[in-house]
Amino acid sequence: MLSGKVTICRITVWVLLFSSIFFIISCTKNDIITDNGEGITIEFFDGLNDNPTYQLSKDSNGFYILTLDRSKNQTIQRITGKLLRNEYPIEDLWSGPQSKKVNWKSNLYWWLLEGETVANITKTYLNLFTGELVYINLPPLINWEDVIVPTINKSSYSNTETGIVNTVIAPIQQMIGDTMKIKITYIHSITQKEEGSKFFDIIGERVFKDSTYVILK
Repeated sequence: MLSGKVTICRITVWVLLFSSIFFIISCTKNDIITDNGEGITIEFFDGLNDNPTYQLSKDSNGFYILTLDRSKNQTIQRITGKLLRNEYPIEDLWSGPQSKKVNWKSNLYWWLLEGETVANITKTYLNLFTGELVYINLPPLINWEDVIVPTINKSSYSNTETGIVNTVIAPIQQMIGDTMKIKITYIHSITQKEEGSKFFDIIGERVFKDSTYVILK
């Protein structure tokens, strides 16, 4: 009778010991951290340029106005946006304070046809005998096939210290009177990792975007 009671006590001790180990393991399991892009904003800079000298004004409808250069086929204009998280440049679980890629899109395109001149090239060099600069007009660069030309550079990267991101638009004279819609997009990878771990999983993505309109005059 006595040995039977001892056996029951031993079994009880092992059950309690196993339960204690399980409880310790459960309590020490690391928490899961998720970065779903909370606090991220993307928007255009006021005037569409961070340099006051080149900022565009708005009309009564809130559309920006760009006057095209009549002496050139294309008018170059830099466009500025801001990509921030809680008013600071973005840092995330997997890359830290690195530049972020953003995509740009415009609704306007134009055709560059076969046989048209792409660029006129001038070579400049210093004549060592006369000390004068010499200019030589080289044969023009001719397009060899029909191609659709976008009016905006399609991607760029944010500044790690300011979150500012830039691109360039280049509408042509034939677009006078048109309205250009410009869209900026940032795709954020949603990630998860255990607290204290260097490894992470990408579990999805979240899209942030903004758009604006420019009247070409």
